[in-house]
Amino acid sequence: MRRDNTMEANQPGGETRQTTVRRRVFRSFFTKKLERRLEEKGLEAPQQLLNLMDVPFEEFTPEDKELYESKIKPLAFVFAEHLMEVYEIMGRPRRGWEEMLERLQPSPIKVLAALVLHEDEKAQNMPDEPDPLEEPPDNGRRAEKISVRVYRDKGTSRERWWEKKIF
Repeated sequence: MRRDNTMEANQPGGETRQTTVRRRVFRSFFTKKLERRLEEKGLEAPQQLLNLMDVPFEEFTPEDKELYESKIKPLAFVFAEHLMEVYEIMGRPRRGWEEMLERLQPSPIKVLAALVLHEDEKAQNMPDEPDPLEEPPDNGRRAEKISVRVYRDKGTSRERWWEKKIF
């Protein structure tokens, strides 16, 4: 076995092939939080996907690219939704997340965390509209009929403007 990034392996047919040995990739804050959130909800994400989250795009192998395109990209909004819940539970620490994003190399988890910040910014810029389910139905009629009685003092007869005699 060589000390560089390749290692030779003998296959059953006596052939020799080269496989890339990846240096150990440490899990980022975002990946750890995502994994914990999934566990809290009782969801099980394949470790193969979670292990790929912190691998920089430039270090992707052809197998990694295939896995990223076929598994992670279609689930990006699902992962981002769980990360958004973590973000909200933490009190929306936008500045802290931005600083942590600056330290990460371009990788799938950086894309997901940036998507969370983008969605939060988009939600903050939207005008607040009341929930249509909370509003009473507006069909042109009042929901409650109000009956009003005029109070008249029986002792005095007050003349109304339309009852006044002009001549």
